[in-house]
Amino acid sequence: MLSLNINMKKNPKLAESSTEKSQTPDEDFPIVGIGASAGGLRKRAEDALQGKTEEQQELSIRDARSLIHELQLHQIELEMQNEELRRAQKELEESRDRYSDLYDFAPVGYFSFDKNGLIIEVNLTGAKKLGVERNFLIKKPFSLFISPGSKDVFYLHLRQVFRTGVRQTCNLKVVDKKGVQLDVQLESLSVQVGNSVHCRTAMSNITESKLAEEVAQEARIYAESIIETVREPLVVLDEDLKVISANHSFYSTFEVTPDETVGNLIYNIGNRQWDIPALRTLLEEILPNKTQFNDYEVSHKFQTIGQKIMLLNARQISQEVIGTPIILLAIEDITERKKLELLHLENERLITAAKARSEFLTIMNHELRTPLTSVIGYSIILEGKTQGELNEKQGFFVDNILKSSKHLLDLINNFLGLAKTEAGKQEMIFEEISVPDAINEIFELIKENAIGHDIILRKEFDPEMLSIQADRMALKQMLFNMLSNAIKFSKKEGGIITVSTKRENDMVKISVADTGIGIKEEDIPRLFQKFEQLDSGISRKYDGTGLGLAITKQLVDMHGGKIWVESKYGEGSNFIFLLPIGGKKIE
Repeated sequence: MLSLNINMKKNPKLAESSTEKSQTPDEDFPIVGIGASAGGLRKRAEDALQGKTEEQQELSIRDARSLIHELQLHQIELEMQNEELRRAQKELEESRDRYSDLYDFAPVGYFSFDKNGLIIEVNLTGAKKLGVERNFLIKKPFSLFISPGSKDVFYLHLRQVFRTGVRQTCNLKVVDKKGVQLDVQLESLSVQVGNSVHCRTAMSNITESKLAEEVAQEARIYAESIIETVREPLVVLDEDLKVISANHSFYSTFEVTPDETVGNLIYNIGNRQWDIPALRTLLEEILPNKTQFNDYEVSHKFQTIGQKIMLLNARQISQEVIGTPIILLAIEDITERKKLELLHLENERLITAAKARSEFLTIMNHELRTPLTSVIGYSIILEGKTQGELNEKQGFFVDNILKSSKHLLDLINNFLGLAKTEAGKQEMIFEEISVPDAINEIFELIKENAIGHDIILRKEFDPEMLSIQADRMALKQMLFNMLSNAIKFSKKEGGIITVSTKRENDMVKISVADTGIGIKEEDIPRLFQKFEQLDSGISRKYDGTGLGLAITKQLVDMHGGKIWVESKYGEGSNFIFLLPIGGKKIE
């Protein structure tokens, strides 16, 4: 091109001619490469050459050669451009073929619909899924291949696509040429094609996934049925520790509802009652390092159901089994079992204590009673002066020894009697007993004691109430304890004690009324309790252990009876007990 430009400057006419010719290839030659008529170009070239013959004759041979050289270069450039265009066209055709193959043989069916649902375009996969030749489908309504129950779904889907212009998805059933139903999913989008708007749709076969979903649903229902039959509470958690499901036993045991349980974090259930530190340790620290854990004991006080002791059994089911990790948490309420275990331990402790007490009673009975009986016996001998006279001081000492020994013996007898009744070793022998006779015998025993306290003893017997079924020794002990208690708490100036009997239906009512010091109203609840004395303290005036009334109550209970007191402080008391006439015994 450099030599041509130089010649053009030397010969303006050549430059003008060359300029015109240099413009011609830019306009005409490229057309050859894209299929322009060769004859047309030749005609145009001849016409241009005829108008310039004279000017060409004026050219020198040197200028002509230079011009021919430039034309040859230009021709080579044009041939190279044409080759480049042919290569680009070939690549474009190959690319079009490749994308055409991808479109036709894609794993999903591609359709284009107009607003009426007519098929404008379809790939080979879509035609194959419907079992129809592609050419036959063009301009046919897609509804011809839709199950009757899904037609409305398709038309609604189509309207949504054209109305919103947003990607839409729906599931429906199509029927192929052979009548086989397929579950498919349509994913559609509206696109502008020239002056028209088309619905471009990808149709995927979801029959297998639908079948798998149905199988999974059946398996889930089956599993839930099994879970519901489990008597222990059971919870299914996802990997985020949210409740997927729980059985009826869980809801009833912990008094929560499905609405406040399913889909919620387990710690938030029941107003966060399940936010248990030990449970967090199991689920967040222990279980991630193990696939299962058994008998993890947790004790927790719930706001609604109180204290519970639970055994937690957890299983982590891996993702490979069901597609997503889940945790099965079984909860065994062992609260009652723990109570029974504690009760069993307590029973064993009581048995051991009872055995020790029995051994102690044996020691008390032998090691204390025997020497004490000797002391009393020798004191009686000395007091009787059979071994010689005693001076006043010696007589005083012997009298105190005898009184103290008898008091100590009474204490030992009371201890042994109470221990026997509590240990269940008090044998009750029921027989027919004359109530008046039993009372008279006790009167004879305490007569001297009553006289010593200036007490008058009185009896009021119901003539209709003569005998009952009772344990003779127990009845006498009850009467003796109550009369002794009345004498002990008499006034200094003495008083009156009245024993009365009366029949009340199938019971006998026996009362021991006195005119003693009485009992304050606030002290009455403390009566009949072991080792209780209402004037207990450093300055108490009355001897005793406070066991007499307690033993009496136990004996009354063993007869199936009832005992109580009526009293007015400063005026006296009335101790009353009822016994079954027929000797009914409460086991």
